[in-house]
Amino acid sequence: MLIAQLADIHLGHRQYGLDERLEDYNRAFLSAVNEVLRLREKGGLDTVIISGDFFDTQRPPPSIYVTAIRGLTRLREAGIRVVVIRGNHDASIINPVENPLTVLHQMGLIDYLDGNYIDLGGVRVIGAGTVYTDIQNRLINELSTLRGNGVNIAVIHQYIEGAPYIYPMPNVDVFMVNEKPLAQLGLDYIAVGHIHEHGLKHPRINAVYPGSLEVWDAREFEIYEYTDDRLRKIKDIDPKGFLLLDVGNNGVRVSSVKIGPSRRLVRVRIKYDDAKPSTVKRDVSYIASNMDQRGSLVILEIEGRVAGGYSTRDFNTTELRRLFSKAWVDVRLVLERQSAERSPRVFGGIGEIIRQALRSRLGDEEVGVVMDVIERVKADDEDGALKTLERFIGVPLSGSKSIKDWLGASE
Repeated sequence: MLIAQLADIHLGHRQYGLDERLEDYNRAFLSAVNEVLRLREKGGLDTVIISGDFFDTQRPPPSIYVTAIRGLTRLREAGIRVVVIRGNHDASIINPVENPLTVLHQMGLIDYLDGNYIDLGGVRVIGAGTVYTDIQNRLINELSTLRGNGVNIAVIHQYIEGAPYIYPMPNVDVFMVNEKPLAQLGLDYIAVGHIHEHGLKHPRINAVYPGSLEVWDAREFEIYEYTDDRLRKIKDIDPKGFLLLDVGNNGVRVSSVKIGPSRRLVRVRIKYDDAKPSTVKRDVSYIASNMDQRGSLVILEIEGRVAGGYSTRDFNTTELRRLFSKAWVDVRLVLERQSAERSPRVFGGIGEIIRQALRSRLGDEEVGVVMDVIERVKADDEDGALKTLERFIGVPLSGSKSIKDWLGASE
């Protein structure tokens, strides 16, 4: 039996506030559907598992429902069964009854599992939605109770203790399941979601994360450094895709299916010991001549120290962005004055407006903290934002809630 395992599709995610990125997430899902249909024709694949976070929000707009229905209808018409659980984005953890997955279930497009199972021949697929770490025993007990006599596959959306992720993610410790009780269940495979890195394997349990279908974190971008008047490539864009499960009497074997990126996503780091506006403009102009491609998304990170006689106000981010005419560009200044006083992080012209408004009420240190937190949250680095706040106010914030939780928004 062949099963495709997808996760963290996040339909409706408008990364960086861009309509183009929202469409990229739509395209990634529809591309995965095309690949699943190809695999069905080639090798008889007849089931898809989605390990949570199919949607990015509990209340997706009509256009996102249209994309979901379009892709799922094609799978249903091809005779492919789709099994879905809720992730922390699909539904409220506390009251998960009302969520968009139930709509798709009522339409006959998916089998929505939450504390129940379906049998596919001799394979039992057990689904359980996301739980908080402090009530993980409920999840373990559900999985234990629902096990069958044949091959058992559990579908969950959690961080499993010990999984060696590369990029720290918000809420890892909030939605964690301890390794030992999970291993003691003796499950043949755990189809797990929540970590967005493609193909991340747990070292001791047969559990693999397919990761998101689209790039989620700026750290996954293609990355360059600009030094000595040259661009040096540090890493390629991280792979994305889903997993193919070959289920037999001897267990579950896992292989990778890659999905190419929708557009070029690039980060360029420039570091200076003595940054001057004219030098920075010259260097960014050179970078633009190499990176300004239609449809590309470029993040410029300008770091270091400002040369004597200048201040961070002398660096016009709007002017730097205008050196690019085709790509979407985000310019981030992380520069220190010669006095070693840390200047606030800014991104684009709005950053300067925010900084000046804050300075009318706050001191330089407080402004620097606020701007640093804004920049980190914008880059999906909630862990870094929390650490900045913890250092400033001297109160531990991580371990229970995300930034958005503290602000009263659903995560």
